[in-house]
Amino acid sequence: MAGKSFTAQLEAFEKLTVQNLKYVASESIQDVMEGMQTPARGISKGGTLQVGKIPVAESELINSLTSNGGAEGADSYTVAIAGYDVGDVMSFAYTAPHALVKEVGSATQQGWHFMGFNARKFPEFVKERAKEVQK
Repeated sequence: MAGKSFTAQLEAFEKLTVQNLKYVASESIQDVMEGMQTPARGISKGGTLQVGKIPVAESELINSLTSNGGAEGADSYTVAIAGYDVGDVMSFAYTAPHALVKEVGSATQQGWHFMGFNARKFPEFVKERAKEVQK
């Protein structure tokens, strides 16, 4: 019999499906992180509030990103995502003391919402990335 057995075909389909899941998930996470790490000039440096972008007056906040509780730095998420596998749990956090105030604001300043704004877009990113693998 020419071709693969039914079992071999199912195994190949399963492998392709897992690869597609990994692609969609990792690229969607990357999209969120790139949005979160998109800099805008901080107000103290003459910039204006840009919801969804991270304010940068100095580099402390943008460089305080930690990925999976380990590596710290503006691009630390790229290494974490490269090691992602389907089913993994990933965590990202900003460790700068003023990170929360810059995110949500305070009585005297508006929040930039660079985390929440981009995290809410995750389902949109998933839909777009899923279209890529369905072609």
